[in-house]
Amino acid sequence: MRIRIRKSAMQSPITSAPSTSSPFPRVDTTSILQPPRQRRARETEQALLAAGRKLLAERDFAAVSVAQIAAACQVSVGAFYGRFRDKMAFFDALRTLVMEESDASVARYMAEHRWGEVPARQIVEKTMRFLVNGCHNNRGVIRASLKHSSTRPEEWLPHQKNGEEIVERLVALLTPRLPGPAEANEVRVRFAMQMVFGMLVNAVLNNPGPLRLDDERLSGEMTRMVACYLGLES
Repeated sequence: MRIRIRKSAMQSPITSAPSTSSPFPRVDTTSILQPPRQRRARETEQALLAAGRKLLAERDFAAVSVAQIAAACQVSVGAFYGRFRDKMAFFDALRTLVMEESDASVARYMAEHRWGEVPARQIVEKTMRFLVNGCHNNRGVIRASLKHSSTRPEEWLPHQKNGEEIVERLVALLTPRLPGPAEANEVRVRFAMQMVFGMLVNAVLNNPGPLRLDDERLSGEMTRMVACYLGLES
């Protein structure tokens, strides 16, 4: 009995997959070439975010253009749009980056085990310095989020949650160290921080003085204000 084999059913030796026993295994060039491309893309993205962060620190969000952001890190406008849909998407990515850094910084700096037997006034002093430095370093993003929040309230939520975390950690640190009933102490700490955040928001938005956000004396005077309100010895 003859068996006829159709040519179309035969695999071409050129297109067929190499045998597992082949002495010349197929080399996947994608695995070699892709990581450098990914690294370059990631580096460009990080450079754009860093440039935007610096520009926003000195200018209002509406005054910063895509062309300025691209020019600041010497890439093309096309490279910008290759990574971000538009300027608002860029800002969303920048705010996410800033808030990830801020959340990690709060968790690390204000971890309860770091403070041990540190006196209450010193905790206040270091916390005020931490807050002023954070607001100064991220003032452009904070200012833009505040202004966007009038029409997009969700813009402010990450900052609000970050502030709430700071308050909770400070309550845990200070309440046991203050004289008097714990419940009353907690209310006083929370109100003191309400005053502090109000002052910092005003400094970020308006920076009216007499002590501006970049004035080294600001955190010291904030410490005096909070310490006096909480009845802490100087």
